[in-house]
Amino acid sequence: MKDLFQLALQGVKQKGKLTILMIVNLVIGITLLLTMSTTVKLSGSSVLTGKAPQMHHFSLNYMDSDFDIRNQFRYPPLTFQDAQALKNASLEYKHLSFNYDTRFILESEQLDSTRPMIATASASDIDYFNVFNVPFIYGAPWLETQSDSDVIVIDKKVNDHFFSGENSVGQFIKINKQPLKIVGVMDLSKFKYRISNVRFNIRYIDLAIVPMATAERMNLPRVGYMPCQKKEESHIREYREDNISALKSAECGYIQTWIEFDKQTHQQQLAAATLWARNYTQQQASLGRFPHKEKYKLNDLQFLLDKLLQFMRWEKVYLQFSYLLFAICLVNTVGILLAKYQSKNKLVSLYRALGASRWYIVKIHLIEISLISFAAIIAGLLFAQLGLELMFQVSMYQMDYAADPSLHKQLFIMDYSFALTSGAYIYAAILIAGLYPVYRISGISPASQLRG
Repeated sequence: MKDLFQLALQGVKQKGKLTILMIVNLVIGITLLLTMSTTVKLSGSSVLTGKAPQMHHFSLNYMDSDFDIRNQFRYPPLTFQDAQALKNASLEYKHLSFNYDTRFILESEQLDSTRPMIATASASDIDYFNVFNVPFIYGAPWLETQSDSDVIVIDKKVNDHFFSGENSVGQFIKINKQPLKIVGVMDLSKFKYRISNVRFNIRYIDLAIVPMATAERMNLPRVGYMPCQKKEESHIREYREDNISALKSAECGYIQTWIEFDKQTHQQQLAAATLWARNYTQQQASLGRFPHKEKYKLNDLQFLLDKLLQFMRWEKVYLQFSYLLFAICLVNTVGILLAKYQSKNKLVSLYRALGASRWYIVKIHLIEISLISFAAIIAGLLFAQLGLELMFQVSMYQMDYAADPSLHKQLFIMDYSFALTSGAYIYAAILIAGLYPVYRISGISPASQLRG
């Protein structure tokens, strides 16, 4: 085996310019392929991918008959009365969570120079933390008995800003001049999207979460998607900023609802929830509500992630182009190998005359191709890192640098397990492409090139 490796290494060094050309040719194709495939793969995944099929966004279409749902991400949130009906329904599930978007100014309770911070946040119930697998670095969610208390969970960014990264559980932070007790510090830095509001926003995530009852009592604004029937449209601003009691009786949806089913009984529980939605909307339709043919929707998270990929038109075009370019690079590889091996005809003929079998010649050249492939794949991986960084900078520029860089960066980091799998397929493709040149060179008969 050592002799084979040494002969293969000599083969790599022979016609060095052709070897370098072959490596550069492959690196170009591998770089673009890894860069684009990694981007598309990361864009269609989430830290919740493992439980995505069991997580369903629950929506009821109470809107006017002419309301147009443009895509799967624009289904109306639940109205308060519909959310209460679902909450009181006798359904089996693992978790049921309600939330809505809010925004407020966070201030330090201490009289220091720490500047205030505008926080995008969610008002939610306690099941929110279980549905979205919220990771904590300090503390925990509030207790069930604290669901109407002045408590708050803050993100690591807020904790770093106001408390220099130290454990702030038990400390207080102000919202609109009112102090709230910190019960937990979460770290959402691995979440690429803000999933809870079904907007899949890549600019920002929740910086704080407060109990829904507390948010209502403090009259924190409702800033998320709030579709209303035409008769309610003149009151939308009032519903967002002031009159929560009127909003609760209005035909305006603002409560995003997620239901997680048990993995083992997923289909049975989903069927029961779907049946409840059908019966409830039919019963409400007799009262003049739900005029649409499609009255309810339970989209699972995996379905929504797949739909999200459909919006990546240019990325998919670039990915298809990268496959085409890699195929061209493989064709070029075959041509370079044929040219490179043509100069070795006399040497191979001599090996055969000295007793080397055809299989021995094949092994030498397969090892040679493997060495070149490994060099190209490693270089392609390094250049793909640079490609992802370049795409990240371009994407930030397109957003006028308004997005959170640490959050947006999650879409442009190398997934090494994916890269390893891709590298194995790329190696196999190069090896297959090299079979024809190897077949040609191994077919030379003993001493056929040495006559005369």
